[in-house]
Amino acid sequence: MVKAAASLLSERGLAGTSFSEVIERSGAPRGSIYHHFPDGKEGLTEEAIALVRDRVLTLLRHREGETPGQVVHRFIEAWRGVLVKSDFQAGCAIAAVAHERLGHPALGDRAAAVFVAWERALEQALRSAGMPGEKAHSAAALILAALEGVLIVCRARREIAPLDAVGASLAAFVNA
Repeated sequence: MVKAAASLLSERGLAGTSFSEVIERSGAPRGSIYHHFPDGKEGLTEEAIALVRDRVLTLLRHREGETPGQVVHRFIEAWRGVLVKSDFQAGCAIAAVAHERLGHPALGDRAAAVFVAWERALEQALRSAGMPGEKAHSAAALILAALEGVLIVCRARREIAPLDAVGASLAAFVNA
């Protein structure tokens, strides 16, 4: 159910994700969703946020011998997979929740915390790959912001070319 919720959030956003759709996509019995998530949609969304957070944090762990450009490439390729596999229907579930922060401030705060955690993990991966501290700090913010923006552009245009262009530019920047 949590995986189904995360997938639906990435495609339809928070307002467009309902328990009925989660049940349908997950194949779970209707009663089980209320049993496992007595706090309703907020509780399910919190779990989906944690799942996506952890998946990306695992992806961002430093790999021995990796260059800063390879860190960027790995991050870009993971999101390429999301776009292509979903035929440009899915983007970032965390961004989708953050976008609806006015109606759901607590979930918006959780989304913001995820972005901070991703940025710190990305910074650490870049430092471990040999990038100086201050550059790694600013590069991590740039990479995350550029990636989140380009996901929106790719989905809107239904093409991968913007991701390729941003990925190449970011790799060149971190390798300079």
